[in-house]
Amino acid sequence: MGSFSWLKADKLTKVKNVACGEAFKFLIPKEFGGGFINDKYQDYGYLGTKEDGNPKYDMYELLAFWNHEQVVGGLLYDTEEMPVMKEIDGNTRENRSKGIRIGCYDHQIDNLKYPLKLVSCSFKGTYEDLDEPSYGDPDQGFYKTYRDD
Repeated sequence: MGSFSWLKADKLTKVKNVACGEAFKFLIPKEFGGGFINDKYQDYGYLGTKEDGNPKYDMYELLAFWNHEQVVGGLLYDTEEMPVMKEIDGNTRENRSKGIRIGCYDHQIDNLKYPLKLVSCSFKGTYEDLDEPSYGDPDQGFYKTYRDD
């Protein structure tokens, strides 16, 4: 797995990317429960923390589930119904790869019905309030980058 990150979908702060260790909100589309998850970026696309201290979600895996119609070969999960907020498990690596295949590059992100939207902690809106998604961070989240004013 490589290091990577995203640019924020909002423009509320001077910092334009989600850098390692920095706080952000991960917005969830209404169709998948709505709301958001507050977190600090853990790198590799991990989100949240399980009770045992391990990462709870993989953002590329969630991207694959939210856009499952575009995934070639289907997704793997251990429940009767397809989960929309699937936690990391033994199937995550394969599902994550499928999420990367459909949403790694900006031109792919533009073709997704439900792209990822990561925003500043001060953002008060919903997933649906934003027209622009979070595009890939060319600096991979290694350090904060700032908007040109």
